[in-house]
Amino acid sequence: MRSLIWEIVFLLLILKIPLAWVCWVVWWSIKAEPEVGAEGDNQDMNWRPWRRPPGSRPSRGGPHGRGARKAARAARARDRSNI
Repeated sequence: MRSLIWEIVFLLLILKIPLAWVCWVVWWSIKAEPEVGAEGDNQDMNWRPWRRPPGSRPSRGGPHGRGARKAARAARARDRSNI
């Protein structure tokens, strides 16, 4: 019976401390004003979203290359038409 009481105390009191901390951090992050730059201005900002490098991607080759797929489709089409 005594261990049950300590388990309840632990669950009701001690585990609430991390929960309260998480709630405070979320509240603080919602209320915080965003800073664009170091001084708060948007000049000299060097962040840009990632973009794919220019140019086309190289062909992958292998059994799943473009030529193999077209040939396989044509072969299946011939097999279906012969049935």
